Amino acid sequence: MAEFDARKLADVAPDHPDFARLLENCAATAERAARHGGNRLLESYRNVTAREKGPFDLVTDADLASQRVIVETILETHPGHTILGEEGLQADPTNPWKWIVDPLDGTVNFAHGLPPWCVSIGLEAYGELVVGVIHVPLEQATFRAVKGAGAVLNGQPIQVSSIDSMEGAVIATGFPTYWEPHDPDRLMALFRRFCTRTHSVRRSGSSAWNLAMTAAGAFDICYATVMQPWDAAAGVVLVREAGGQVTDLEGQPYNLERQAILATNGRLHAEAVEAIRQTDAALGRRSQPAAN
Repeated sequence: MAEFDARKLADVAPDHPDFARLLENCAATAERAARHGGNRLLESYRNVTAREKGPFDLVTDADLASQRVIVETILETHPGHTILGEEGLQADPTNPWKWIVDPLDGTVNFAHGLPPWCVSIGLEAYGELVVGVIHVPLEQATFRAVKGAGAVLNGQPIQVSSIDSMEGAVIATGFPTYWEPHDPDRLMALFRRFCTRTHSVRRSGSSAWNLAMTAAGAFDICYATVMQPWDAAAGVVLVREAGGQVTDLEGQPYNLERQAILATNGRLHAEAVEAIRQTDAALGRRSQPAAN
C-alpha cells in the first residue's frame, strides 16, 4: 500500500474515499501540535509575566510561543490549510480547511499559577467541525475526537454521563472576561437558575476544559452566553462524539460565530433549554431566532 501523504490531499472533499483517512491524519497532527504547545507552556508555568490585551483580558509570552509552535506543526503537514488563532491569527475565509486554535485556554489561571488550563485545537472542513483535540499539560491528559469515530482520553474511549435529571447534575459555565457588553443581569439570572435544585455550578476559568469534562462525563451540562470559536471548536467535536448534544441556548443548531452554547449529555438537553427559556421569560427577554 502506498504511503499516505496528507500534503497531497489538502483539497479532498467529504465524498473522497480518503476523506476519513485524512481526518485521522489531521487528528494525529492536532495531538502532536497540542503536545508541542503544551510543552512550551510548561516551560513557563509559574514563571511568566502577563499583560492586558483588552479590558481585564490577559495574554502572556507563553500564549504566543505556544501558538507559534502549534502553527508550525500544523503547516508542516498541512501547508494548504488555513488557521484561526486566538492570538491575532486570521483565517482565509475561502479555504475549506480551517484549523481553530487556542494555544492557552485559561490564561488568567495560568498567569496566577492555578489549574485548569489547556491547549485546544479544532478543525473545520467544508463548514463542519470534524476534529477536536484538547490537551491538559499538567495532567498529561489528551482528549481527541474525530467525526464519526468517537472520542478518547489518552487512547481510552470516553462518553457523556447518564444523569437524566437536572436535580442530579453538575453544571459548568464560563463568564465573559468583560461583563458590561454582555447583559450581566442575564448572566447572573442563568447562574442562579442553574445553581437551584441541581448539584450546583462550577466556573473553572477554562471553557475548553469545561467541554472536555462534559465529554468525559464529569460535567452533565456546560453552558455559556459567550464562548469564542477557539474555546469551543475542539470541545464541540468531543461532546458530540462522546454521545452528547450541542446547540445554542435556545436549542437551535450550534454556530461558532453566534458564540452562545449549550452542551449536555443529551438526556438533559430539553430540560436545560426549558430552564433557560423560563429564565429569559422572567427577565422579559424573548428567544432569538436561530441564524440561517
